[in-house]
Amino acid sequence: MRGVPGSSDGLILTQKLLEALGDDVLCAYAELELNRSSQFKRRCVARAIFSYLEAAIECVKVEIRSTVRRNNIAASLTKKEKETLETLSLVKPRATKFLPLDQNLKRTFKLAAKVWQLTFRLSSDGEAFRSFLASKYARNLLMHPQEFYDIEVTDVDMHNYSTTYMWFQREFERLFRARVDSLMEELPAEDAAALRQAIS
Repeated sequence: MRGVPGSSDGLILTQKLLEALGDDVLCAYAELELNRSSQFKRRCVARAIFSYLEAAIECVKVEIRSTVRRNNIAASLTKKEKETLETLSLVKPRATKFLPLDQNLKRTFKLAAKVWQLTFRLSSDGEAFRSFLASKYARNLLMHPQEFYDIEVTDVDMHNYSTTYMWFQREFERLFRARVDSLMEELPAEDAAALRQAIS
């Protein structure tokens, strides 16, 4: 039976969600090392990586929604930005408009930079982003197969999946590092120094 968040848990346990899915990625790679040619294990890596990516994007949205509600800035969002957020409610409705993953990623990170007033721009003009687009295409075939070759994970696919994971990790960490640095600027110097020491 699925867990139901208790009153002390909060509604969304984003940190635990990302830790669990990040562990899935590491475990999938560890298993793959035992038999690198296993198609089953390759598919497990692909699924684990994209599960992590999609959850991480949603976690960014959770933080953006929190800021928007707390600072009462919903009126300053465009229609497209509101569509990206989907809802400002604490409980997200299940039936929402589908947004392709690459658009969802770009729009969410851009909105985060706007709402948090950061000088952050997603790195989407290099080889790593092209690997992300290629791996997204391969993952879509894998998740909605119509013929045998749709579920075959090639060496090129594995390169793209790994590149995608590393690229996304860097961008995700870069976004939140910019967010933390921005928050520190608002703190008294001694508090900012203590916080930097705690998270370094």
